[in-house]
Amino acid sequence: MSWTADDWTKLSVAVVDDSKAVRSMMRLMLLSLGVGEVLLYENVSEAMDGIEKKKPDLVISDYYMVPETGLDLLKRLRQSTEELTRALPFLMMSGYEKADTSLSNEISGYMPKPVTADLVKHHIMTACVDRSDKESKFGRA
Repeated sequence: MSWTADDWTKLSVAVVDDSKAVRSMMRLMLLSLGVGEVLLYENVSEAMDGIEKKKPDLVISDYYMVPETGLDLLKRLRQSTEELTRALPFLMMSGYEKADTSLSNEISGYMPKPVTADLVKHHIMTACVDRSDKESKFGRA
């Protein structure tokens, strides 16, 4: 995939949130930023199936979901047998100030809700571009 910081049309983002309203808002926001494909999932089980089949470039997940949380999703992704799934950039979002950050070194960023387009854009750039050589896994940024 040839993704660049200037052209997000080939970028695929999975959004996982148990709120239909949040999923819809995130879809519209990501499409307005130029993201080419937005995959929406209501829960961890649905997300794991879809992520392993569709292979998005980035996952954005709510922290507090029932019955499994965004932290559960992160753990399952990091334990995947597929290398690309294990290494997926992962952004966590939450409407609560005190989310468990015990795996903060495993996530690419944390966004408090309500998120803004500028915040999402910033975190996508940070998550998808390696800080050491400014090379994204999809192309030159």
